Amino acid sequence: MTEKLSTADAVRDAVIRRPTGAAAIARAASGLQAGVAPRATPPPSPTPVVYEAMRTTLHLSPAMRTALKRRALDLETTMGDLIRAAINSGLQDPAALARASMAHRGAGGGVRTTLDLPRPVHRTLKRVAADEETSLQALVVAAVVQAYADLI
Repeated sequence: MTEKLSTADAVRDAVIRRPTGAAAIARAASGLQAGVAPRATPPPSPTPVVYEAMRTTLHLSPAMRTALKRRALDLETTMGDLIRAAINSGLQDPAALARASMAHRGAGGGVRTTLDLPRPVHRTLKRVAADEETSLQALVVAAVVQAYADLI
């Protein structure tokens, strides 16, 4: 039994040539695979710079925390940035920072504050704390007191 083709089917068959053969089948199969790359790849976007940080919990006295927050507001920055700047300044002379930290050893209580430090700075503070038999907490408080003596 032969079916009569409509005019639309006859035109479609005449215009659209469907490829046949092994090459056409291979092309069709490769297009269905998951790993096929798009024809035009967009330019690669710049990768954002990620700094690895270590999260550190500090216990600051309420007066010190309030003073740091007010200074940060006045300078349009964050309290974390002020503390990191104080640490970097204090690490210029680690032995002096360690000596100053002895007054703050064992001081507990206060307001708990979380600070993200770059990994190298955190490691340096830990190393100084271990070498000088003090704590990271005491080193940070000493650095803040040295850098912002007018606040305390």
